[in-house]
Amino acid sequence: MSTQALNITDIHSTNASWCEGSEPLVLGDIFDVGKSVVVWKRPNNTLIQGYFSAAFKALGMGVRGVFSMASLKKELAPLLPDSDGKQAVIDDIFLLSDMLTTLFDCDSVGVRLVPLSAAMCPSFHVDNIPVRLVNTYLGEGTQWLPQEVIVSQASVGVSGSLKKNRLGQYYKESDVHQMRAFDVGLLKGKAWKGHEEFAAVHRSCPVEVDDKRVLLTLDPM
Repeated sequence: MSTQALNITDIHSTNASWCEGSEPLVLGDIFDVGKSVVVWKRPNNTLIQGYFSAAFKALGMGVRGVFSMASLKKELAPLLPDSDGKQAVIDDIFLLSDMLTTLFDCDSVGVRLVPLSAAMCPSFHVDNIPVRLVNTYLGEGTQWLPQEVIVSQASVGVSGSLKKNRLGQYYKESDVHQMRAFDVGLLKGKAWKGHEEFAAVHRSCPVEVDDKRVLLTLDPM
């Protein structure tokens, strides 16, 4: 898979439908009417990575539920297997949930933490929700397409190396962007008021045989 990467100094163009940065404040750019994807690029946490590597099988089907911020840490503790780094995981999920609920002025969060040995959503799609936070703790991150590289069928001349997704859109594989492990992405969905046609087009990354991937998604509730 060939993915496109840009320098931090290049990513805040007013014409771009996305932006990324090394500070969490970049997540606030999701409210920009011209942005469908924002990414906070943060460093790996080896303690958390080690936890998910060791506890991968014990996670079973993972964790799914709606939690109040007031009780999130307490409710997560019995749902996660014991292993070194467990508290760091709980603290990080709380941190990301706190940031999300602060941004969207709510006090509950929908949590989905899943261990994956295959791509969960391998085709490009959009979510039928206002917004979703995605973060990969183990393995490769979510792939997505900037709005400005997507071509409609009507404008296609010579198809050449263009591919067609299930949304009926054309794109070049070289234009696919990919988040890294621990990158925190906010993706607008179709239910974001006024941005129904500007939802983030994304997919799960491929998971090779014997690879492990642990994905966290958070929805403000």
